[in-house]
Amino acid sequence: MRNLALSALLILLLVACAGGNKNVEVAKPATPNINLDSAGMAETIHTFYKWYGEAGKQLITKINFVNTEAKHPRLDLGILGKYLGEFAKSGAICTEFIQNETVFYRACGLAWAEQKSGDILTGFEVDRYYCQQDADPAEFLTAGTSYKMDGEYAIVQLMLDPKGPNGGPRDFEMKKQNGRWLLSKYICNAAYTH
Repeated sequence: MRNLALSALLILLLVACAGGNKNVEVAKPATPNINLDSAGMAETIHTFYKWYGEAGKQLITKINFVNTEAKHPRLDLGILGKYLGEFAKSGAICTEFIQNETVFYRACGLAWAEQKSGDILTGFEVDRYYCQQDADPAEFLTAGTSYKMDGEYAIVQLMLDPKGPNGGPRDFEMKKQNGRWLLSKYICNAAYTH
């Protein structure tokens, strides 16, 4: 009898819950806040260029990963690792950035086998991160962004003025990691160099 009473009570509770308050709001999945993504991307890029302007640009003279003692320059991967490790101090990159830069410099190293030490080497024709010889760094610290998102990755343009001293936008790949957008790849567009 006790089991029957308990079963009846459970049935009543289930019926009451099923036909319960119709005004209860069901939580909707959060939609990404586009303004927050854009602001976060711009902040990361500005942080990177603030660091690069203050410390990063001088790294190449402090940590020289190109051995030019022989007829043809050679890439020193150990020193390159130390050089790229310094970029983590910017607080704006993820580990993929270092991997992508390593791939870039390895490709340069292959081209150097055909070049002579003392020449302007492939990869060093312009400043790698300003993507030109004489940049106006101030614009890199304030320009807005435009982006296309694909899951945890986005292709982002730093919207530099095409008529300004830097010649137009710069492209980046960014990755969202722990809720924050970080640089995963820099794309130096030759069309913007001057």
